[in-house]
Amino acid sequence: MSHALLMELNEEIRRLYIAGSDLAAGDYRLKRLLPSFEQLGERAPVFKKLAEGVHGLIEADNSTDTDSARQLQIVNQLLQSVLHTQGKAAAEGETTPFISKPLLLPTRLSYRKLSAVRTALTTRGGGRHEVILEAYREGLFRDLRLLPLAVEALNDPYVEIAEFAMTDILPSYGPEIVPHLLESFQPAGGKLEARKLTVISKSGGQDVIHVVYEAAVSGSDEIRTTAIRLLAGNQEYEQALLDFSRDKKKGIREAAYHALADSGWESAAERLYEASKGKDCDLVNSSLTRCQSEQLTGWLTRDFSDILQSLQEIEGNKQKTEEIWTQVKRYLWSLHQKESPELEELYLNVLRQYKLYMYKLGWVFLANEAMNYMKQIDSEEGRQLMEAAVELDLKHYAGTSSYAREIFIKAQPVLSPERLYEEYAKILMDRLHASAVSRSANYCKQLLDTMEDLVISRRYQAYNREWAYGKNEGYTYHVEMLPQEEIAASWDSRWLGHFMELDHMALVSAFARPGQTEAASYLLGKLQNSPEFRNRFANLAVIGLVRAGIPEAQLHEALVRALEDERNTDCHEIEPYLFNQLCRLPASYAERIRSALPKFKSNAEEQLEFILKDLTSSIHS
Repeated sequence: MSHALLMELNEEIRRLYIAGSDLAAGDYRLKRLLPSFEQLGERAPVFKKLAEGVHGLIEADNSTDTDSARQLQIVNQLLQSVLHTQGKAAAEGETTPFISKPLLLPTRLSYRKLSAVRTALTTRGGGRHEVILEAYREGLFRDLRLLPLAVEALNDPYVEIAEFAMTDILPSYGPEIVPHLLESFQPAGGKLEARKLTVISKSGGQDVIHVVYEAAVSGSDEIRTTAIRLLAGNQEYEQALLDFSRDKKKGIREAAYHALADSGWESAAERLYEASKGKDCDLVNSSLTRCQSEQLTGWLTRDFSDILQSLQEIEGNKQKTEEIWTQVKRYLWSLHQKESPELEELYLNVLRQYKLYMYKLGWVFLANEAMNYMKQIDSEEGRQLMEAAVELDLKHYAGTSSYAREIFIKAQPVLSPERLYEEYAKILMDRLHASAVSRSANYCKQLLDTMEDLVISRRYQAYNREWAYGKNEGYTYHVEMLPQEEIAASWDSRWLGHFMELDHMALVSAFARPGQTEAASYLLGKLQNSPEFRNRFANLAVIGLVRAGIPEAQLHEALVRALEDERNTDCHEIEPYLFNQLCRLPASYAERIRSALPKFKSNAEEQLEFILKDLTSSIHS
């Protein structure tokens, strides 16, 4: 009790130090404490001395601040002396060795540098994923202060962030992260603990494989399935995985099949094949696809061939045919992207009986898988059979909606460029004399769209913004075309004339080749008529002009005229290909670019300033 009383008096003394010693006179808190000190003072002189000091603070005249301050100082010195004598120097409890889990990470980055990613990791809302990705690319997670937040990110409600923390951020710390995760790992947990276990296994390797196995045996169902998959390839646990594949729980068996497929053992191939013949035939199929065992591929191919041959015995039996088709689909899935002489012969037989499988039975997946397989093998007989199959499709699907899309895509890599042109060019010719709402116009649009998809790709992707200072990586719209050599080898040159007649600029740009003056003139006219950098036409026209091989001086003048055109306004970012061509401009264009600069905004303005700075420096040098 005396110690508590002393601490209470200590708090009051500290209060008076802050508020002012002159306020001690008549203080009701001190008055409340005084009787207790007087009572203790009857047994101990030091408490009697403290009681006299407190009484002096309360009752003293304190005519000056100096008197009250001196009295307060006297009481405090005595009080601190008593507190020091009553304090304990040793900690209670038993002593144990100090266990250190060091992480050799620096803390040199400024808080401002870390602020954005800290906010992204501790708040909710859109845009956080991009901030975290950028921080990871810049190496900010090597700062020790972000480590706890990186661990907490495993439980982020936005799955992409949690998965990124599991697959990239935390494993980047190496084995040093393992003790920190083991300390909080709960085998009975759910998704969060499963992610922790994945990082522990990935970072700790064989040193923690026993932890993974224990989790596979005694963890929650979610932890067990994760742990079992992580045991793949560990010979020590071969029998355990075989046992798990016979577990009564479906999820455990599926995880075991997955691990066995990645293990490469003969016993694994045997168990997967066994499962494919039993009640788990659908459950094991994805694992059959993963497994690269030649032995397993041989067994499955043999059974697949037997099933196809059994069709002769059930001809006309619709129910039996549907049952076989169900099995065929399983084998198509499990043997996808596998190769063997036996499988090649199987698919050659499918193509030899193309009419049966494609048209009579309607097993399109089987027929197309045979075609795709033979494209990879590239045998003489395979090529002949594929050409024959495509010719059958051209006749069978003529006049249908599939003719200008699916069948064209199928025929393009198989038929010669001349044969493909002769078959489909009539669709483009008919369009010239048909109305915009006719069937011919619809066919023509389908075909042009299909061809464009085959030779041109458009997507947002990362690129290096060399013109930006600070944040150099960004995402923007990219247009990519097949190399000219590939188009020249795979496509008839006569297509280009039809594209110009139909005014399809994207395909004209893709098919343009050096020496084709008509294509170059067409594209120059397109750039002149649509000079706005904010739309896609200028970029496509410039790509085509470069592919057409027009003289550099002519290309440069066309670019700058488009830049100067009064219609070229409200552009916020210049596409990468167009920007790269502008970077090639000679220094003599500097003043014209400077004059056009005010029309551009945001990133486009920075891009032109970068070009202008480069041109100016080359002039002075």
